[in-house]
Amino acid sequence: MTARQAARATGGATGSRDTTTAAAANYQLLIDYYAAYGDGGAEGLARMASFYAENKPSYTAGNSELSGETNSPEESLKVMRRLQELSGGNITFAAPPTILLAGDAVVALVVNERHARPGRPELVVPRLYVYEISDGKISRSFGWQLESEAFDQYYPRA
Repeated sequence: MTARQAARATGGATGSRDTTTAAAANYQLLIDYYAAYGDGGAEGLARMASFYAENKPSYTAGNSELSGETNSPEESLKVMRRLQELSGGNITFAAPPTILLAGDAVVALVVNERHARPGRPELVVPRLYVYEISDGKISRSFGWQLESEAFDQYYPRA
């Protein structure tokens, strides 16, 4: 079989079908990940954690109490629990995530999070996330608040 025949048999470049299948699976993984949050709370966080690879690090940009690096799923959950504590559990999604890119190893999306801290006006902040995916699990994540100053002021460092 020539390279041209192999390319036709796989629907394009050699290996492209595997890449397309992985991209579709990764797209669905992130849809399911955000759906797992559901109504939030400890149950939602536990469901989200089931999508993490062992030793998953993460990075959240900014200068808020929630910014910085984590080095494990447990540390990520600790930050998410702190976010729920600070917000009184009042975090919802203003709309479903918008997936910008779903590839065979990376998914990038924007989600508009609605935060309602007790005694403060509601804040809707767009957040950009990039997730690395390996073996069907989220293996690393990066997050940026697109209105970082507003988010930092809403959750100032203690």
